[in-house]
Amino acid sequence: LSFLKDSGITTLGDRAFQESGITSLQGMEGVRKIGKGAFYDCKDLRTIEGLGCEEMGEGCFIRCTLLQSMKGWPASMTVIPESCFFECTGMTTVDCDLSHVTSIGVDENGHAFTDCTSLLPPSLSARDADPAAVLAFLKRKSILERAPERRAFLCSLKHAHSDYYNRTGDPCGASRRIIMEFAGLFPA
Repeated sequence: LSFLKDSGITTLGDRAFQESGITSLQGMEGVRKIGKGAFYDCKDLRTIEGLGCEEMGEGCFIRCTLLQSMKGWPASMTVIPESCFFECTGMTTVDCDLSHVTSIGVDENGHAFTDCTSLLPPSLSARDADPAAVLAFLKRKSILERAPERRAFLCSLKHAHSDYYNRTGDPCGASRRIIMEFAGLFPA
């Protein structure tokens, strides 16, 4: 399903595409509001690109079991709604910047990523998992999965260390400590 840039579609109603055979969503930058359960049980949905919404109802992507990645979370949305990706068992990556997200929604079924068993460790995929711990894990995972940026960052740190070492001969300098810290966080 592709939304044309000038289509004028700004709102998708509650359960608008529930149980449909949609396989991908593209060009949704102009859609400002997505209703509750809009893509509920879209078992063939694999990719979502270009989310630009400002408001999203709960359970938008419940049971989209083939959805593999959370891509391009809108910067305007600081909360991931409750049950948003509930039982998205095929999701393995978080390919977006979550630094602006402050919380994930919780309801009687659990949190926004409950039963995302390929994305979260069992303790965090559970219904009673601490939402703050889930969000912290996802933020860390979203940073670690940006491989090209990670390699470029690590290379620049290694270069800084080499430069420092060549100038001072001090292998225990501040640059080296930085390298050691980030080498653990950003493995080569």
